[in-house]
Amino acid sequence: MATLEWIREKYIYLVVLALLVLFGYVILLYHTGSMGYEAARVYLEVLTGIATLALLYFAYFNIASKKAEDTAHLELAVRPIFIWELESDGSLAVLRYKAIKHPIYDFKATLRAGGKRLALDERHLDVFEANPNAERRRDITSFVKDCLGKDSARTLEITFTYHSEAGGHYELAFTKEMLKKAKGFAFEHRKFVSAKYPWRASPVIFDSND
Repeated sequence: MATLEWIREKYIYLVVLALLVLFGYVILLYHTGSMGYEAARVYLEVLTGIATLALLYFAYFNIASKKAEDTAHLELAVRPIFIWELESDGSLAVLRYKAIKHPIYDFKATLRAGGKRLALDERHLDVFEANPNAERRRDITSFVKDCLGKDSARTLEITFTYHSEAGGHYELAFTKEMLKKAKGFAFEHRKFVSAKYPWRASPVIFDSND
């Protein structure tokens, strides 16, 4: 992996070196009479085109990398911290969530289990430290009952998506085990499945053994 990373970072120098060698080789063949003028001219034009394309790609790659780096710095400066919990409150099932450090926008929560689906959304979640009333408590008792049906336990899939102040898109996926009790419910074995951050091209997939 280290070798591949080094090649990706230094490839432009390798390409330039290879092209210079080829340029020199074509010129040498022309001067020694081993290659005619027209053939030498065609080869030099082709090599010039390859060099131009390589430099354009290198410039594009650098610009894209700089943009990704700037996005990461900006997002990390305003990154909201999302906290949630699914708990039993007597006979009720309650989903609590809040944002700390920075606000959250266009929040959506999607819950799935037993072929059932529940969608929740908020236009804006204020910072909890500045406004303790910004914490949300959503009663999802009816949904949990429908999901469990006659079963005593079932896995609940939960996906949260939201945007930061800078417009970065976040997507977090979890699972949690729902258990039916004599009175109410129990929610156990919370698992972080994956996370998609705006500064990463691919989502982070957490190992099943974590």
